[in-house]
Amino acid sequence: MKINHKIAVVTGVVASAALVFGGVAQAYTLDAATGTGFVGKGEVQTPFGWNNAKLQANAAGVSFTYDVTDSYAAVCTWITGEGTKGEKAHNVSHATSTSIASLVAYDARVKTQITGFMLKGFGATTTTGEVPVVGGTCPGSSGTDGTWTSVTQTGSTGGLYVHHDVLTALLVPTVPAAV
Repeated sequence: MKINHKIAVVTGVVASAALVFGGVAQAYTLDAATGTGFVGKGEVQTPFGWNNAKLQANAAGVSFTYDVTDSYAAVCTWITGEGTKGEKAHNVSHATSTSIASLVAYDARVKTQITGFMLKGFGATTTTGEVPVVGGTCPGSSGTDGTWTSVTQTGSTGGLYVHHDVLTALLVPTVPAAV
């Protein structure tokens, strides 16, 4: 009787662990130099609230981008028509979005079961805003161009994003990106 009780307890513990760990998102890897890596299915399912069936149905429409927005504090200096010096501080943002080619990865034993997405490399890049450069031209006062005299990067946000239709989610790295 005690043996059966122990088996039931062990079985219950194993089942509980499967429930707990089965819901944990899988790790993703991304080589920041090439855009290659792997995103486990859990990384996509968790932010979108998808079960396996929903992932299977939507996998073909999943895409990835690597998006970063850098912020800068910059000072523009100019000389007015009267010869007086003017200065103005600007907060400048520069956004970069790079597409990443991907393929759906399937379990080798069960060829219809999705395990995640293979990242095949960086594609097209779009940018918004210009990075200010000390000595470069900046918007002065009253139509007069000035010169950037000070530029300091104040922050950077972003990373690997997953998209499907109108859904977008930033994926939190669980494995450090290769540099």
